[in-house]
Amino acid sequence: MASNKREKYNHPYQPYHIQLELMDQIYRILEEDKKIGIFESPTGTGKTLSLICPTVTWLRRNKARFVDKQDFSKSASGEDEGSDQQTESDDEPPWVKETFAESVLKQKLSALEEYEEYLNSQALTLDVATALSDQGKNQPRPKKARVVAHTSVDCEDSAFLPDEETDPLRRPPDNDRKITLSNEVQTMLGRFNEANNAVEDKNPGLPSPIKIFFASRTHSQLSQFAAQLKLPTFPSSINSLAYERIKFTPLASRKQLCINSSVANAPSREINDSCMDAINKKECLPYARARDPGNIRTFRDYTYHDIHDVEDLATIGRATNTCPYYASRELLSDGVEIVTLPYQHLLMSSTRDALGINLKDSIVIIDEAHNVIDTINMLNSSEISLNDLQNAKEGIAVYSRAFSRRLSPRNRVNLKRLSTLVDILIQFIQKCYKNGREFESLDIFEGTNADVLNIHNLEQYMKRTKIAYKIDSYIEHRKNEKDRSNVVSQPILFQVASFLKTLTNPSKEGKFFFDKDFTMKYMLLEPGHSFKEVVEESKCVILAGGTMEPISDFTSSLIPFVDKSQVISFSCNHVIPEDNLNTFIVGGNFEFTFDRREEIIMLSQLHDFILKLSTIVPAGMVVFMPSYKFLDTALRFWRENRAMKDKMDKKKIIYEEPGVSDTFDRYEEEVRAAKGGAVLFAVVGGRLSEGINFQDELARAVVMVGLPFPNVFSGELIIRRKHLEQKVIENGGDTKAARVASRELYENICMKAVNQSIGRAIRHAGDYANIYLVDKRYESSGIQQKLSNWVYQRLYKPCSLDEVYHTSESWFSKMQMQRKS
Repeated sequence: MASNKREKYNHPYQPYHIQLELMDQIYRILEEDKKIGIFESPTGTGKTLSLICPTVTWLRRNKARFVDKQDFSKSASGEDEGSDQQTESDDEPPWVKETFAESVLKQKLSALEEYEEYLNSQALTLDVATALSDQGKNQPRPKKARVVAHTSVDCEDSAFLPDEETDPLRRPPDNDRKITLSNEVQTMLGRFNEANNAVEDKNPGLPSPIKIFFASRTHSQLSQFAAQLKLPTFPSSINSLAYERIKFTPLASRKQLCINSSVANAPSREINDSCMDAINKKECLPYARARDPGNIRTFRDYTYHDIHDVEDLATIGRATNTCPYYASRELLSDGVEIVTLPYQHLLMSSTRDALGINLKDSIVIIDEAHNVIDTINMLNSSEISLNDLQNAKEGIAVYSRAFSRRLSPRNRVNLKRLSTLVDILIQFIQKCYKNGREFESLDIFEGTNADVLNIHNLEQYMKRTKIAYKIDSYIEHRKNEKDRSNVVSQPILFQVASFLKTLTNPSKEGKFFFDKDFTMKYMLLEPGHSFKEVVEESKCVILAGGTMEPISDFTSSLIPFVDKSQVISFSCNHVIPEDNLNTFIVGGNFEFTFDRREEIIMLSQLHDFILKLSTIVPAGMVVFMPSYKFLDTALRFWRENRAMKDKMDKKKIIYEEPGVSDTFDRYEEEVRAAKGGAVLFAVVGGRLSEGINFQDELARAVVMVGLPFPNVFSGELIIRRKHLEQKVIENGGDTKAARVASRELYENICMKAVNQSIGRAIRHAGDYANIYLVDKRYESSGIQQKLSNWVYQRLYKPCSLDEVYHTSESWFSKMQMQRKS
């Protein structure tokens, strides 16, 4: 445990030594103005609090200083003044500028104090849930918006027609210009009234020059962050203020925040379009109220009164009848200190711009960061298969026939062009397909009259009219009619639109190529280019996760543009006692390469090893196999040649199958039944290899069979390898260096998957388990160094099977005796 003399960073508990080490490193990044921190903190080590405490402590200690710096910078440059005043300010002596800046700072800090007093007032010290419930009763009910995908209508219903398209080069009609003018006048009057009623607003601009953005993959992880944020108590950012609330807001998708039931009940893929449809038709009252400054202030006050997660934000929205999706955006420029958001909101430049996210001088924390490279690549990539295109062609034809009399000439022409484009893509795949072959976007249109189509205009047409949404919704509607069950119903027009966007504006950092199953892909190959803007705008970026090894994957692929002196990496040990985990390398004859893995002698020896281990390991035991195919091969061989049925010794056999979702539940039930436990055969990269807690008796042992190297013949990997080797040679390397880089790429992909899988073993400070790495290739020092640090530190030197059995048996006996005593 830590010494009381050491900085605790306002941690709510007495932190472990390793937590203090991690918090020291995070605080060091902020103090020393480093750009990147890469931190590995295993599950169960209190990672979330270790991220919150040092960053918020630093923010509160430096907030006033940055407000001062910001105000002085603005006043010195005349940024807040008119051009004449700016000229005059250039001639003012420094002491005048400094005095003015001090007065502005004092006003802002005074506003912060007044706002805290307001939040402490009796009006907001009521029970929030009760207050919201009472307020919600007095709000008018929103008008119900029409959602086409869920409305039972005639096939010819106008809801399926394309949205009206306006030519951006044409002047709007007189009525539209009057509406625009009216809106501008209303906005000006609103600002005038807001200025005159400044006394009504208890906070005329809360200061928060630095923000913390916390991004993660899932809604549950972001909710966990909000729950953890409630635990510490941080000092105020100004000495005169006894207590200062954390100003926190979560950003989320429409699916999570929409309070218009007609929109929220639409299928996930249709919610965005349904929302915009309701807004354009002025059928969403919560959205209209989210445009009103007074409603926004009310929403803000309730949001800042306490720390609220996404569900709470939706509750506040319903109670105030104000759209929380749009209202939460307004808080980004109104005093917020901490923002949580999903990966895609942070990593896409267009999404940041749309949401008004300004990363300047911010602290960006990306949790579960082992996925960030794959996420960036996915967000910037697209694919379409021959089967998808054939379905799209049929869908366009069915739609065009059904609405032929109701489509405008412009829509008929553009649908014909879209169908022609789909035809060209189909013919290109049929003529040129070869797995792994690269091509240029222009190659698709060679020998065609595609220049007549004007691909960019067609992509814009799909965007403006929402024609993909309309056609897919119509086909879905047709599918739901029993007598139309044979009609194509896949929502593939969205995929066509996505692929079309890559054709009109492909990134120079990516490649077009063919992949398996007659698929065309565009794949981003340099995620660092997309990530560079995040790094350059922010004060620093912290990449954190339970399994971050191999670190070289991040430095070479994600942040190659950052100088090594600006990067700090740190891997925590585990909070468990040193002897609560052992890692055994089981080599011998085991070498599960792709060529050898189905050898009879090796499959037989693997069966005997797992069978023997099952008699030693208490309760649950998880065996990770490199692929579904190998798992199926092994199980079939054992049943036919080793008399294996549904048990190994006394343990029930449960195995993972593609598309089956209740595997873990069945396994857990079997282990909890305490009838000898169970052996779970899972697959690396499958549903059970990430995000599942195999804590305590659910995984007293984790067995990793082989090294799950990726398929070298996949089109995606062929392209990545070629691109990497070409880059090495262009930078002055030779063919040998290029091959080494390719090998590093394969190893990094493999070891990232290994670390994720075996990381399921230990989930809290009192947990214990053994890890068995079954393949003699784990004896390589290069492979071992890419294991997570807390696994590597507990590595047993290669030993015989008898030693493995004997050591394991005595160790499990000792651990069970300790639990009983």
